[in-house]
Amino acid sequence: MKLYHSFERFYLSKFYLFIPAAIIILACMAAFVAYYLTIDGLHPLNFIQLIICVAAAVGYLAAVLGQMPRKRTFQYFFYGLLIELFLLVINMIF
Repeated sequence: MKLYHSFERFYLSKFYLFIPAAIIILACMAAFVAYYLTIDGLHPLNFIQLIICVAAAVGYLAAVLGQMPRKRTFQYFFYGLLIELFLLVINMIF
């Protein structure tokens, strides 16, 4: 939890500098996940995972463009990144 709060303080202190970096990070993660999802074809389970992947990546962008509070945008970024990492690890293992 301490790591989460220190990362949140860093994000909030450099909010305007971190917005483009966060968008690039989430977009690249989503691209990797989409690549690994579509290697074997687009089965129904892979399609659902692809929808979750895109929703996690677009959620942060929508939060920033919707001018939500800074803490809320950090939550969207953090949880979106966790979802992307989880999907990437699951698809690389199986």
